[in-house]
Amino acid sequence: MLGGWKFSNIKDGVFATRFHVNDADGNLAHLPDEIDPAEACMLSDMIPTGLHASEMAGVTFGDAVAVIGIGPVGLMALRGAVLHGAGRVFAVGSREKTVEVAKKYGATNIIDYHNGRISDQILEATGGQGVDKVLIAGGNAKDTFEEAVRMLKREWQITCSAGRMTKLGAERIVLRPA
Repeated sequence: MLGGWKFSNIKDGVFATRFHVNDADGNLAHLPDEIDPAEACMLSDMIPTGLHASEMAGVTFGDAVAVIGIGPVGLMALRGAVLHGAGRVFAVGSREKTVEVAKKYGATNIIDYHNGRISDQILEATGGQGVDKVLIAGGNAKDTFEEAVRMLKREWQITCSAGRMTKLGAERIVLRPA
């Protein structure tokens, strides 16, 4: 297949008008005329990136999951967590439209970062327990990562997949307290 990070970081020109695609028969599909190319971009960018976050985090049935950032990728990560069986999903964001969509996609709680530290809000909502998984799709590397660590249960996992966190990669980061 394309190879994800390797394909888009080793080969030049993937945002060009034309570029070489490895194994084109398995990696390309004809776009039906009725689908707008701008809308189709979501099928190859935001949707798989967000779904990949919940997959990489290993979200399972009953998990409590926090999704930090509910732009397009975060909304897809949220939906991925729901599809993987998360029991409680905290959506961190404040824009009215994305909050509305997050609720439709299955968010059980909305956390507005304007109302204080997101970790404090989540810890309060969980009775001090925290969440099993955090999917980061927004924020900045220092503050967002620190908040993610603070809101996690003792065995934790953070998956960074989108927004400004992409410089950390879409890798699985598993930390265990000392």
